[in-house]
Amino acid sequence: MRNKLVALLAVLAACLSAVQAHAANLLVNGGFETTSFFYLDGGGNPIYPGTSWGPYFPDQTVQGWDNAGYNFIFTPDLSASASGSPTTPAYLQLWGMPGTGVNNGITASPVGGNFVAADGAFLNAPLSQTVTGLNVGQQYAVSFWWAAGQQYGINFNGTTASGWNICFGTCAYTTSYDANGDGYATFTGVDSQIVGTGMVAVPEHGFVPWRYEYLTFTATSSTQTLSLLAYGTPLGQPPFALIDGIGLHAVPEPTTWAMMLVGFGLIGGVMRGRRQSLLRQNPANAQMI
Repeated sequence: MRNKLVALLAVLAACLSAVQAHAANLLVNGGFETTSFFYLDGGGNPIYPGTSWGPYFPDQTVQGWDNAGYNFIFTPDLSASASGSPTTPAYLQLWGMPGTGVNNGITASPVGGNFVAADGAFLNAPLSQTVTGLNVGQQYAVSFWWAAGQQYGINFNGTTASGWNICFGTCAYTTSYDANGDGYATFTGVDSQIVGTGMVAVPEHGFVPWRYEYLTFTATSSTQTLSLLAYGTPLGQPPFALIDGIGLHAVPEPTTWAMMLVGFGLIGGVMRGRRQSLLRQNPANAQMI
């Protein structure tokens, strides 16, 4: 009986190891915690651990991520990201943050640390990361937390709507901006799977709380890009979508879960058999089991 139980436990441990292997996050820096510094105070000390990065502010880097759009890093105390030149930065704020005179319930990311806020209607373009070592035909889950807000400013009023489009594949895209930079990027859909979160309505100067998203995709190549594109309306009233805690995990095969369930069932059966055997030997053992 004891040997049988040990063997079953070994099988169950193997199944758990398989599940843990599937659960490993395949992304680098999914919480945007590792960033470079370049805005300094008068003493040469970094003001913020994160700022804008990408084609418009190339001095800043965020490990693992490429940024093609007007996307910003915020610190967990809701300090605004910096834009402009390294010597005269101007700081982006969202309504509800300190100094805006509005209390709309805005909060930092529920997973803590830095988070990204992306303009969905001005120079909007994806943030992305290329992932290697994928298994063709394997399902992968993309999970993250996201919220929606609006840029702070005397000219930014009215209701907006925001959401995210998530692409897994080659994730090529086109852009269409007017002379002011207002406009949209659009995934082309070639060799890609694209899923949207849906749009949420944001009242004037409002904030839509953080929510959890879980999407599944199937790998068609061993190397693919995960690309995240904020989308918002209307033009001219900056709708911002926030995101943090991004994970990419292989989805365990149904056979793995089945083996675990069978393992638990067999262990339960062995334990019940042991109890009944002890009771048959001596009813007094019932007080000991």
